[in-house]
Amino acid sequence: MTGQLLGALGANRLTRRSLLGGAAAALAVPAVLRAPRSAAAATNLDFTVWSYGIDIIQDNIKLFQGMYPDVSVKLSDFAWPVFHETMVNRFQSKTSTDVSYNGGNWLEEFAAAKWVVPLEDHFDWAKGYQDKVLDFAWQDMTYQGKVYGLPYYSDTITFMYNGKILADAGIAEPPKTWDEVTEQALALKAKGMESPFAYEFANTLPNVSEAFASMVFGRGGELIDEERNPLWTDPNSPAAQQFKWLVDAKNTHGILALLPHETDVAKAMNSGLHAFTVLFNYNLAALNNAATSPLAGQFKLAMMPGETQECYGFAKFYNMTQMAVDRGQDVIDACGNFIQYFAGEVDGQYPVAKRWAVEQGLGFAQKPLLDDPDVRAAFSAWVDVDLWKAQLTKARARRQAIWYGIWSESFHPLLGRALAGEISADDALAQAAEAWNELKKRVEG
Repeated sequence: MTGQLLGALGANRLTRRSLLGGAAAALAVPAVLRAPRSAAAATNLDFTVWSYGIDIIQDNIKLFQGMYPDVSVKLSDFAWPVFHETMVNRFQSKTSTDVSYNGGNWLEEFAAAKWVVPLEDHFDWAKGYQDKVLDFAWQDMTYQGKVYGLPYYSDTITFMYNGKILADAGIAEPPKTWDEVTEQALALKAKGMESPFAYEFANTLPNVSEAFASMVFGRGGELIDEERNPLWTDPNSPAAQQFKWLVDAKNTHGILALLPHETDVAKAMNSGLHAFTVLFNYNLAALNNAATSPLAGQFKLAMMPGETQECYGFAKFYNMTQMAVDRGQDVIDACGNFIQYFAGEVDGQYPVAKRWAVEQGLGFAQKPLLDDPDVRAAFSAWVDVDLWKAQLTKARARRQAIWYGIWSESFHPLLGRALAGEISADDALAQAAEAWNELKKRVEG
């Protein structure tokens, strides 16, 4: 499979949401990882990210450059919905890119095209992080047995609810199965709540398929088998059952409200219009932020409903590109120091990952931070930390395929049509399988 064909398959893909972030005070600067070379021998790095927390990223770059005055970092950021398309274009046009954000849903595509390289091929320290990183995140950063990145951000998609609404309705505890979600939602509907479950849905958001995967995992299921064949073709599979649950929740029971963005879900939850949702876990920090959330303190985490209560866990991470390698050893060394500072251990600390966690509530994959007192104190303000850690132990990565993200472009509209009542759940699942198998055939032959 050539990079050109992969690019053609993915060139029109739209991806996740554009995020907003703000600056905050820097953490203490750790000791220098290694002695800098002469500033006269400056090495320039081009670093590409999606548009979230740009002020914080710039400040972290400034701290890094203070430690390494011989390295100059140029930052380029792009909105999340066009990030994949932008990166494909950059790689195909050989636009200078040395270090970039990436995710497990794109790693196979970018690695197969030889646009990004395994860290362990260039740095002795890379494989040493395996025992220090959560298993699902390590899996997301690994392709064909080699690790390609270290985590910028790692999280789960979790089930959240308004505890006060449930208590006021006489519901003693959150639902443990999807049947119980239906029962509790119908009970709330009978008491006057129009749509108890808020569901983020837009055709251009990979959140749709990722949230769907997390709910399927709660039932103990998977989306594809080890040979990358779709499992939802079996009507009794957890994937088919969860798809039908969503369609029934919207069209039969009238308990599901569709909202186009997580910020819309947060606003609606804060208006008391809904009791349940499934979102990226960091949204719980925003929901319980007293400075911005009218109902802060009412929102809680519950284990993902289902037989196994598993959920989808993932990593977004720093990759080094083949373009960087082609520029020579000085650039490789600079990339290694950059990735270690931004994602790895510095004098026993993880300064950048910790900063994102404490200041922004972002999840992380670095195991030592789970017991860091500052992180625990910060997270305790918005989540039951012990319950969150219990959900982490049940998080797992999704089986990947080069064409997964491209396929999701057809899956999202099919789910949308089924939710709108235009086609049946069975027809949508059949068409999703047809689209998957066609892409699989094109890539694998």
